[in-house]
Amino acid sequence: MKPLVLQNYGGIHQLRIESADDLASIHQLHPARWAATSVQVESLQCDPAFLEYLNQDGSGTIRAEHLRVAVRWIFHMMAKNDRMAASSDVLRLEDLDISHEEGRKLKEAAIHILERLQVKNSDEISLEQVRIFRNTYGMTSPNGDGVLPPQHVSDPAVAQLAKDVLERVGGTKDISGEDGINEGHLCQFLDGARKHLAWKALAEDDGAEEILPWGDDTAAAVRLTSEFDAKIEQFFWQCDLVKLDARTAERIRLSEEALENLDGSDLRAMERQLAQAPLQTPNAEGVLNLRGPINPYYQDRIDELQDRVLTRARPDSHESLTRVGWQQVKAIFEPYRAWQADKPSEGMGELSETTLKEYLDGPAQKKLRRLLLEDLAVKDEVRQVTDLEKLILYQRWLLELANNFVCFSALYDPSRRALFELGDLIIDGRELSFTMKVRNRAEHKKIAQASKMFLVYAEITAPQEQGRSFEIAAALTRGGQGAIKIGKRGIFHDLRGKEWDARVVDLVENPISLGEAIKSPFVKAKKLVSDKLEAFAGTRAGALEKATTEITTKMEKGESLQQPAQVPSAGAAPPSGSGMRDLLLFGGIAFAAVGSSLVYLIKTLTDIGLVNAGLALVSLVLVVILFSALSGWSKLRKRDMSALLEACGWAVNFRMYMTRRLGHLFSHTPRLPEGTRKERRDLVTLFLRQTGYRAFRWTRVGLVSLLAALLTVALLSALWWNEIKALMQGWLT
Repeated sequence: MKPLVLQNYGGIHQLRIESADDLASIHQLHPARWAATSVQVESLQCDPAFLEYLNQDGSGTIRAEHLRVAVRWIFHMMAKNDRMAASSDVLRLEDLDISHEEGRKLKEAAIHILERLQVKNSDEISLEQVRIFRNTYGMTSPNGDGVLPPQHVSDPAVAQLAKDVLERVGGTKDISGEDGINEGHLCQFLDGARKHLAWKALAEDDGAEEILPWGDDTAAAVRLTSEFDAKIEQFFWQCDLVKLDARTAERIRLSEEALENLDGSDLRAMERQLAQAPLQTPNAEGVLNLRGPINPYYQDRIDELQDRVLTRARPDSHESLTRVGWQQVKAIFEPYRAWQADKPSEGMGELSETTLKEYLDGPAQKKLRRLLLEDLAVKDEVRQVTDLEKLILYQRWLLELANNFVCFSALYDPSRRALFELGDLIIDGRELSFTMKVRNRAEHKKIAQASKMFLVYAEITAPQEQGRSFEIAAALTRGGQGAIKIGKRGIFHDLRGKEWDARVVDLVENPISLGEAIKSPFVKAKKLVSDKLEAFAGTRAGALEKATTEITTKMEKGESLQQPAQVPSAGAAPPSGSGMRDLLLFGGIAFAAVGSSLVYLIKTLTDIGLVNAGLALVSLVLVVILFSALSGWSKLRKRDMSALLEACGWAVNFRMYMTRRLGHLFSHTPRLPEGTRKERRDLVTLFLRQTGYRAFRWTRVGLVSLLAALLTVALLSALWWNEIKALMQGWLT
């Protein structure tokens, strides 16, 4: 057995998978030694059909066992696998293993496809050719799925039968995406037709007299009887109440209050009231007098019931009706109701008996059954076409997937792209190549924060496709943050070369480099001081502006700047003087405070000494730098790329620490093309001369002179520091 080779990728030893033999050796390596044990289908950028074949359980996750099964299958089907290393989607037929029946059938299917496509070269078949065959010949019947759409049937009678089956029983989707029927649907339809005809036969011959006592008039009589059954029964129950207590008759009638509230102009209200009223005034005898006054709302239909049903059912007593008599009328049609209750529910009643008998005994159903069997007969051939596509996809993608699953060699190799990478984010003059798609930023961010990396979440949109957008997470692994902040815009190049707009929507801020970690406390201190100074200056400027405005307004109006004298009350503060006097007073106090502070500062420096003060300041700066460097170095060592994969749902076995060298792979400023020359001459100077402006050079000379003067003063101060201190102390005191 060939020994395994583990290669070093940034300090992590991972299995080398460069050939088919290397891929076959993954069975020797325990999954705990794999780079990952499960990956999310949605995060892989490859052929979707390949991922579906791998993830046949539909879980959305490809696990280690899925990859192992796929590797075993492809080595079982192929005798030669040298094209796997080339990621070829063209299969040589001589590479198939025809020592077993599966391999022979697969080769026969490939030859059949090439013949149908009229391809001259029958030595190899491509993925494109397999899909063309499936999408053309596979879209017509027979196609092996056992489903037959009516429009695929040429015989009109058979097509009509298939259509009736589809409408009455339902169907299923054909491979072509059209609705069709299968053997089960046809059997269900024919069984329903037999039941319907058998049910109809019960009302014929010997059973006709019992089920249809009035012949063709039975159905109409039953309809009228059923329509009035509830209302007539209600009347008899109301009569029972009156028989029990005569006062009930008054309650059944409309009360005085109801009559007063009844609006004679509201037709709908009157109609509702009549519909709820009894057929007739209830009586203790329980007799419905059909010759007496009937509720006008039901009068016409009661007359129809009397003429078409009661006169025929009770010719001697049809002018009145009792509960017993009504039960006798309904009993006449009870067999018909029971027969109707047993009616099959397949919806065959819409088809004539002649049509149903023709479907059962005629040639149409036999022809349709034969077409369904012919469709199923090519099922094995269609399965071979599917397996052929699967085999070519495995040859093309399986080795590459292993280099993004068993090991992550594709991630570290700059000449390749990992399957879970989306493309390159170009922003702030840099190219960020380690990018992954983010479905839920909030959930991703919770886990990704453990990576200790500086992450840029960007929204990617296509200008020409309104509404189409997605989000990515990009790792910034070297340099500094620069101008990257929320709202910063850039562009994104996906792996197919398409260009998108990019906008930063969120950040996870962490140290990017040691230099930036050292500068961080000084940048924060500078920002804090700057914010405080701006706030202080803003407050003082506002107060000064307010005071100036008040004085100017008084002067414009000719008012005196001195406030009027007031008699001080007991316990009150003495009145203030003029505004100018207060200003001078406050100015003197402020000057005295500044002077005192300066005296204290000079005295302190005198006690400490200039050299000691400088050494203390330098020591403080060095301590801050040291601790910042240690803290930054510690955080940079903990940067972990595997946390980004885990945030996308992966199960990663080892920590992928981001070293300084690896940082150059994923974030860099692209080099200039070979032979590019930089000119030192600043064209802005030339353009300024063309405008006639000459002050720029003199300004620069003046700044240099000022800097030299300041350095000279600093040098002289250092030489005569003691004399300067004594002079300043004497002057201030």
